[in-house]
Amino acid sequence: MCGRGGVSATIDSRYSCRLMDQRLLIAIVCVAQTLSMLGANGYTTLLPLFRGEWQLTNGQAGWIAGSQYFGFMLAVPVLSALTDRFDARRVVLAGSTLVLVTSYAFAYWADGFISALLIRGFYGAGFAATYMPGLRALVDAIDDPKLKARATTLYLVSFSTGVALSILIAGQLEPVFGWRMAFGFVAAMAALALALNFLFMPARRIPLAKLPALHDLFDYRPVLRHKPAMAYIIGQCGHTWEALALVSWTVAYLAYVADKNGGIDVLFGPTDVATLAAFAAIPASLMGGELAVRMGRRRLVLIGMALSCLGTLMMPWIGGWLGYTAVAGSIVVLMGLIYLDSPAMTASLVANAPEGRTGAAMGLHTSLGFAGGFLGPWILGLMLDLVGNSSTGDWGLAFATVALAGMMGWIPVLRWGR
Repeated sequence: MCGRGGVSATIDSRYSCRLMDQRLLIAIVCVAQTLSMLGANGYTTLLPLFRGEWQLTNGQAGWIAGSQYFGFMLAVPVLSALTDRFDARRVVLAGSTLVLVTSYAFAYWADGFISALLIRGFYGAGFAATYMPGLRALVDAIDDPKLKARATTLYLVSFSTGVALSILIAGQLEPVFGWRMAFGFVAAMAALALALNFLFMPARRIPLAKLPALHDLFDYRPVLRHKPAMAYIIGQCGHTWEALALVSWTVAYLAYVADKNGGIDVLFGPTDVATLAAFAAIPASLMGGELAVRMGRRRLVLIGMALSCLGTLMMPWIGGWLGYTAVAGSIVVLMGLIYLDSPAMTASLVANAPEGRTGAAMGLHTSLGFAGGFLGPWILGLMLDLVGNSSTGDWGLAFATVALAGMMGWIPVLRWGR
């Protein structure tokens, strides 16, 4: 038991108990984050169904899909900045409640374009209140620097796990129980996530002397002037640009390759490959977190950016030369490479944030990241409209824009990253 065996043993025992408690906290918070994310890709997975049932145009269907990220992008800078002055736990609990309410609202009230657009937009705001504020609450509760770094990795892995499972759950439950029951299950899991956060997420008291003034809370100039933090913020923008552009166009590109090379692999259709690619982010993030501890975060970020850039540039030529099965496997590997440096990127931002402005830095980091996520799929599509999509060279030019965007943070991280 803790506290027996003399003074020295008592100190060691208390440290071990505290470490064990912190590891349990990491596990619980990560499970809660995964449960909160089970509705993330449910709509996009079932988009053809909603488009037919609600008689949506392609544009309306796209608006609903994008409203989630629009709500996230608007909310996250404000909500993350609030954690510099207020307990992050309060922000997370408010966000968990909003995720729960909007999940139930979509399951039982959504019936067309306007209702779905609004509900998914507010869902994105709830997601914003749980994501970075949840990471802030977790790392603030951990003392050991190495455990803090691993907690960041596991938290980001829990996010990727929830996103991947949201595809699987929607695809498996809807044919059996219908889409409303599928989203009802997602809402029930959101209720469990709220309960876990309420019961186990620790509160934090910030010394009054370290509190930023209210009128300075949303002043992002200290972050924008801080080159080490901005290096990783720019890197995150390019990272999300690359990741979401490829995720958005994976199925279309696989269909093109299949058409040019004699058909689709009977075991792995385009949507199956997209699901496997989403799951590939999980082991890649875990591996990246451990590599960052061993070789340094900055070095891993630089190597990860270069490898994913090379893989993206090669993807069209692999499809053109080797066919569907080769490009399907390569896409899964490439998605792993893209997420290899993701935990290191976020952990480096937290470590390099200006003193007292960690929340503001995390908000800007995530907001600009999802701005890249908006731009990536659109610009790739725009390139295909400009050059066509009938040859390997056309896709090569379009993918080159993605690769270059993914490298936008390489020089800033090389020069200013610490």
